[in-house]
Amino acid sequence: MKEIINKIVDTFRPISQDLGNGVKAVHQDYKYETTDVKQHFKPGIARHVLNQSIVDKNDFIAFVSEYKTNATKLFYNNNIVKAVFNYSTVENADYGDSVCKMDLILTEDFVEFKNNQEQLTQKQFVRFLKKMEPYIVALDNKKADDMDIVEMAEHLQAIKTIDSVQRNAQQKFHLDVNISTGKSSMTLPKIIAFEFPIFKNDRAIMTRFETELFLSADDGALTAELICYNINQLQEETTRELTTSILQGLDGVSAFQA
Repeated sequence: MKEIINKIVDTFRPISQDLGNGVKAVHQDYKYETTDVKQHFKPGIARHVLNQSIVDKNDFIAFVSEYKTNATKLFYNNNIVKAVFNYSTVENADYGDSVCKMDLILTEDFVEFKNNQEQLTQKQFVRFLKKMEPYIVALDNKKADDMDIVEMAEHLQAIKTIDSVQRNAQQKFHLDVNISTGKSSMTLPKIIAFEFPIFKNDRAIMTRFETELFLSADDGALTAELICYNINQLQEETTRELTTSILQGLDGVSAFQA
């Protein structure tokens, strides 16, 4: 009797049923019919979730300004600035997984400068000065045009013997040297000032580094050392300047130091 009833029920069931998205369920033991399925079908988007990385500061501000909501929060430290568009609020809980981040990236020039805060051989000293020459802005508080430190370094490279290395009354280096053209002397500055950006994110933010030059001679070989005593402090100050400029560019977004 049960089998008879099931057959009667099956008689009134549709042969196929549209399941949506181009998929049809065929009654009884037939296969699924998928001829109408789109080849590159993607499910509908239930909510907006962003995961974006940006390098340029102005691009970051523009992107966050476009997608910010009432729940957007900004978090920052010395390494990264991150905007969370769907942060939980008092009224509504959320996943906090829709973000845009900007890693603070050091310029190659700053990395080179920081890595050379050590004793350098003659060749290393010349190579460093040539590479950083565009950023030399002052020598002993005078414009760099008044003294060609790179040319002096090239003469040092030609030194055969060094008779003396000492400070004179003006606190500069006075060297008596024998070069290929004969006996000569030269005076090197004590303070060399450089100016260049620390972060790729905003190359318009320039930082001035004043370094003190130390020379030493051992068995006719000259070594040089440039020391910037407050290099870490300057990096921290520039980081604050960069992050502050981002916060000021994002009206209505709460910011927190993480």
